[in-house]
Amino acid sequence: MKIKLLTFISLNLFFYSYLIAQKNACLTLENDLKNCKIKNEELIIQNNYYKETLNLIKPIQSVKIDDLQLDITSVIGSKIDKTITITFIYKNIETEIRNFFQCEQAYFVDLQGNQSQTYEVIVSFNNGIRAENINPNIPTKAPITFREIETNIPIIRELKLSIFSKDLTNRPQQAVFENLEVKWK
Repeated sequence: MKIKLLTFISLNLFFYSYLIAQKNACLTLENDLKNCKIKNEELIIQNNYYKETLNLIKPIQSVKIDDLQLDITSVIGSKIDKTITITFIYKNIETEIRNFFQCEQAYFVDLQGNQSQTYEVIVSFNNGIRAENINPNIPTKAPITFREIETNIPIIRELKLSIFSKDLTNRPQQAVFENLEVKWK
């Protein structure tokens, strides 16, 4: 009887210790799963950031003019504000520092012949219309906003940017972009 009792007690102890070990393993797995979910959420945020960055630098159209490369990256229309904002990236493609970059004006023509013009092309980080001491091969984002626009323009037939030449001896040069699709929001 003693042997049966000892066997019963030892089997129960073994069974309970096995259950406790299983419970601890489950808790460890749950914690690991929570940590993996947190890491996954962080990776999703990073992935979205990288996708947005890639979309930012992926040009719709590019033009090289006066040792600058201009890349149109987005054309967004706002039905509420009645504006079209064109975002472009400019980059000095020569090997020396460029003294300045400034646009005299920007204007576009839509498919119906309607025109819009602006003199505010923001090209510097402090919302200025003139950027100075532009280092080679460093892309810089710049917006152009056209105000009081018809909200049914599907395509900008032609966009022209009048850019001051780097030596100021020539007339402004024209950077021309054609058939830009407007994404309305």
